[in-house]
Amino acid sequence: MNRLIFVLFALVVTMPAVFKSRSGVSSATLPAFLVSSSGRKVIRVDGDVRHPGIYVVSANLLAGSVIALAEPVRSLANGASAGAGKRSLANGDAVNLSGNTLKKNVITVGSVPAAQRMILGIPLDIQSMDAGDFERLPSIGPVLAHRIVNYRQNNGGNLRPVDLLLVEGIGEKKYNVLKKFFN
Repeated sequence: MNRLIFVLFALVVTMPAVFKSRSGVSSATLPAFLVSSSGRKVIRVDGDVRHPGIYVVSANLLAGSVIALAEPVRSLANGASAGAGKRSLANGDAVNLSGNTLKKNVITVGSVPAAQRMILGIPLDIQSMDAGDFERLPSIGPVLAHRIVNYRQNNGGNLRPVDLLLVEGIGEKKYNVLKKFFN
């Protein structure tokens, strides 16, 4: 008898939650990535540093300063190219410090791959994506990814997110999902 009462009580408590009306729920479109402050950038640092990884830094930090945060194995004064160390960084840049055979530091700045940008919430650069990168996006398979890359190549190598609407297989609905991934 106690079990029956317990089961009936559990049903009475859970029924409103299960059959609750969802008519008041807003259907606002959310961005794929959180909008971060324009004063912060996400930078990956690797190479000959004691603390490689992802750093969220102020927007005006230079490559040499970001490497200093990661504590280089050798002194930065040891031949790091002045131009690369004083370069301003963009959101999603990858900074690498390596030593050459003369034990001189070499700073290179590239871009974080699209897969990592998606994980980190950094908007994707549609100009530098290849077919494999496009396939990681929702609703994009290998055929559609190649169509996007071919469209970009056939139209001067430049593609804006709105141009995705001109690619066969991308309609308004799919475009509204995809545009959130680009800046």
